[in-house]
Amino acid sequence: MQQNLILKKLNKTRLLPLFYKNDVNVSKNLIDVLTSANVNVIEFTNRGTDAKNIFPELIRHVESKTEVSLGIGSIKSKEEAKLFIDLGAKFIVSPFLDEEIGKTCEKNEVFWVPGCGTLSEMIRAEKIGAQLIKLFPGSVYGSKFISSVLAPCPWLKIMPTGGVTTEQDNIKDWLDSGAFCLGMGSNLFPSSLLNSNDTAQLRTHIESVIKKIKSVS
Repeated sequence: MQQNLILKKLNKTRLLPLFYKNDVNVSKNLIDVLTSANVNVIEFTNRGTDAKNIFPELIRHVESKTEVSLGIGSIKSKEEAKLFIDLGAKFIVSPFLDEEIGKTCEKNEVFWVPGCGTLSEMIRAEKIGAQLIKLFPGSVYGSKFISSVLAPCPWLKIMPTGGVTTEQDNIKDWLDSGAFCLGMGSNLFPSSLLNSNDTAQLRTHIESVIKKIKSVS
């Protein structure tokens, strides 16, 4: 199943990169840089008015990249979820727990990652069908929250997002706490590198982050 395949790929890199750019070509380039670094699960976020127009272009861009799972983040309603599923999203990420979104994803056999802030929400999400939980904002909860939650429920797979940096100590702190993988946005794509259009340097930066992750995991 697609859901299990996504989990398997995330378990390999322990990283889910997420970004939004209102320029189609810039977005395509970021995807190419990520896939060249063997990062094949990628989240494009629904944070701009053009997201629904850009996303189909990105789906077409990865059609030949059969190893790539491109999903959509910042989904806040079942209607948005259905829209992007119809556009080709392989997974849906939400900032909060919405059971209707979960049911929509389950009906369409699409991987669902809801944002949760309590153990009760996480267990509820799991019962609806979530195999991966987004802890958001991670900077507010901290890594100790994950280790505390996993003490009674060690089977949960939790991904902190927001507050995850590229620093070795930060990465180690999250992974040592038991995080399944890390959601990383702007820290993974420094504006200095994006503005310079230095693709080679950006790839080097991403590969260095992956190396730090692997040194811990």
